[in-house]
Amino acid sequence: MIKNTKKGVLDTIDRVYYNGLTTTSGGNISCMDSEGTIYITPSGIDKGSLKEEDIMTVLANGQIIGKHTPSMELPFHSNIYKCREDIRAVVHAHAPSVVAYATARKVPDSSVCPCYQKVLGEIADSVYDLPGSISLGNIVKAEFDKGYNSVMMHNHGATVGAENLELAYRKYEMLDNLCETLINATILGGVKKCDKHADYSVKVTASKEKLSADELVMAEDIAIFIKRSHYQKLMSTSLGTLCVKLDNGDILFNPDGVGRDKISANDIAKFSKGKFYNISDLSADYLQIAISVFEQIPEAKVCYISMPNATMGFSISHKYFDAKLIPESYIMLKNAVQLECGITAEKIAKSMATTKPLAIVNNECVITIGKNLTKAFDRMEVTDYSARSIISACNIAKITPINDEQSAEIDRTFNGW
Repeated sequence: MIKNTKKGVLDTIDRVYYNGLTTTSGGNISCMDSEGTIYITPSGIDKGSLKEEDIMTVLANGQIIGKHTPSMELPFHSNIYKCREDIRAVVHAHAPSVVAYATARKVPDSSVCPCYQKVLGEIADSVYDLPGSISLGNIVKAEFDKGYNSVMMHNHGATVGAENLELAYRKYEMLDNLCETLINATILGGVKKCDKHADYSVKVTASKEKLSADELVMAEDIAIFIKRSHYQKLMSTSLGTLCVKLDNGDILFNPDGVGRDKISANDIAKFSKGKFYNISDLSADYLQIAISVFEQIPEAKVCYISMPNATMGFSISHKYFDAKLIPESYIMLKNAVQLECGITAEKIAKSMATTKPLAIVNNECVITIGKNLTKAFDRMEVTDYSARSIISACNIAKITPINDEQSAEIDRTFNGW
């Protein structure tokens, strides 16, 4: 967890910059401590080479301490803190997908999927004004004053606020995921919404009881694949659940509250006979899907549930993902199933099989299964890489899938499971 300190600002701008959410000169991060002191990134200094001593300090009385000039957007950062006592961290950045929406002067709709809405809530619009100006600070403040936590800025970018830097970063990252997913859905035929959603969460009785030594060995492998998933953009910091069924039927999984980019074996939780171990969350948002899959498909030892941006474009557009468009996809995924939103976890599990190891639930999530971690991970990776390719191909020409004879030849040659 990144704390509201000068080092916390440095760590957050590093995450923002090195995850491609802003440029060398663009964006700014700040936080406020319990004494009313603001720590903020400097103006005009390379985001890729900042050190802790480069982060500027602005005391409650307005005194500026540090060897640089504070970000020129200090006015709207300080204005947000003045109007919202619950907000103590602000992230303003220029991720390309977010800027695309800002340039189009459109507000991304977080209600297209529960995972986005849960983190972002309703997103506010604003109007253009000169970057760094007092009037722009007042415009942004006005939207936060209404209770919004995420504000689009015309032709500029977006600003989000939260109680700490960790949550502010996750909120901005989620905004980028939402914008990219909506753009993908638009390319595929248009954004579609859903009026009903199923609840796949399992209520948790928090427990600090630790995993056994043998369980920790598997937990280490799970953590490695989760961090790899984050690096490959199959999971964001806040989204994605990797579940492994042990030989005794217990399930190891990553809790929702732990960031996917820095997870370790000691963070992995266990579900056993209705009880939870090594977890402090109040619920596990998608665990019921994995429980149902493991009950329905004995061969499945791993269930991977996530929301990668390209594949979610298919989910949000309700466009069928045809694995037969690309031979490698068909070898790994066979006959993908696409399901209506609101479907129960039990029906999801019954729709899947070793010959149907991929399910896309409209306006919800993407699910892959496998006999081990590598297979389930590979399927998610192949799915999203294929989705990216198909979306790009839509801008080139009409797409022609491989025919039935060619897919039958693949079936005879390869055992994808």
